[in-house]
Amino acid sequence: MELEAIIEHNGDEKYIFAHVVEGEKEKYVLVSLPYDYHDSIARAFVGSLSHNSHMEVLGGGILTMNHQNKTIKTYGTSGSFGNPPINLVRDVLEEKFPDYAVDARVTGYIRG
Repeated sequence: MELEAIIEHNGDEKYIFAHVVEGEKEKYVLVSLPYDYHDSIARAFVGSLSHNSHMEVLGGGILTMNHQNKTIKTYGTSGSFGNPPINLVRDVLEEKFPDYAVDARVTGYIRG
């Protein structure tokens, strides 16, 4: 299965983790955009997909990206979508950012 990460920030933002089917192609995608709500990220991302795609959000949280220190940290959970499959989140981040130290966790923290 293909893994993809779309992270459009440096610092602290919410993220979603989704399973996407586009025709015969399936992938797991982590999407972190500077929006206030997880469902806003989901709407923005689904709008970027082709019309024959299907997306299921599997969870979300908060992602801290530090390009200077080459670190990525996830924590929290999504009030809308719940906990992400953290092992898959870690797999995506480690594959797509091999030079970064990844600390992927789920905590009970929900940021409004």
